[in-house]
Amino acid sequence: MPKAHLKRRKRPVTAQPKASVPLPPIHISGHAKVIINTSTLSKAPLAKLGKSSTDTRRRINRFHTLIKEYSKLASQRPQLTDPEKLKEIDLQCDSISQEMAQMGGLDWYQKASLLGQSKQRGGDSSRWLIPKLQELQLHQRTSRLRLLDVGALSCRNYAREKWIDPLPIDLNSQEPGIVQQDFLEIPLANFTSEKHKLFEKPFDVVCLSLVVNFIGDPVKRGDMLRKAAQLLAPQGYLFLVLPLACITNSRYMNDERLLDITKYLGFTQLFSHHTAKLAYYLYQLSRSPPQVSDGPAQFGKTLLHKGAKRNNFTIVV
Repeated sequence: MPKAHLKRRKRPVTAQPKASVPLPPIHISGHAKVIINTSTLSKAPLAKLGKSSTDTRRRINRFHTLIKEYSKLASQRPQLTDPEKLKEIDLQCDSISQEMAQMGGLDWYQKASLLGQSKQRGGDSSRWLIPKLQELQLHQRTSRLRLLDVGALSCRNYAREKWIDPLPIDLNSQEPGIVQQDFLEIPLANFTSEKHKLFEKPFDVVCLSLVVNFIGDPVKRGDMLRKAAQLLAPQGYLFLVLPLACITNSRYMNDERLLDITKYLGFTQLFSHHTAKLAYYLYQLSRSPPQVSDGPAQFGKTLLHKGAKRNNFTIVV
């Protein structure tokens, strides 16, 4: 006699785990840093990293777009006096912050980016930098190389290189060894706190790997490059990594424009390399950066390439 068909008992449906959702502070030129209001979003569910590397990259790009949209809206708000216009801007900002929170906020973004630098997906950008530093014979120095890793996803990227003394920092640290610090708010003098004393001595290398493009405001991107020059020792090195599309598919940027900007800030380009997705650059600081001027920008938003499918990435200095 056949066994009676046993129905599986359905598991009770449990609510999706909740978690606080940090969202990135927004740097707006001419204004104090804008902190995105998360008071109504603090219990938003965290999203999954992505079904595939392609899906994760698509969603990371979407997160970048939302940052830029929020920056643009926030920069418009102080000039508005019409209550209806202000209300419209605030509603748009709330909608953008809600979408970022539903994606998982800054925690999701960093975890997704960390997955992207795994060996299975190509490795982290330090694998390109280290051989270049060795080619420059910097591994043979008598003192260790002080390296500031901005927007660090892992404190293990330089752990094998005993000739490097890394200081990893990030807005929202994912590991205990990463110092929580906003790069643009590193003081240049008056190092009173124990944390800020970490930045008292100049660095031999500053790494800006996939962080300049994260800033939504073009002026603040220029400020990041200038800040790197200010934190470097004489003849120090700047390592810059951008998504390739920022260079090859922008209306306002290309290799020549980036070279002119970095030259103006006191850098000499030593190496550059493009892959299918990324653009790598290594510069040496040849002279001190020029002082910040109250006049018009030396390098503004200048149209270089037309095209409906091009992006609007630019750097203003």
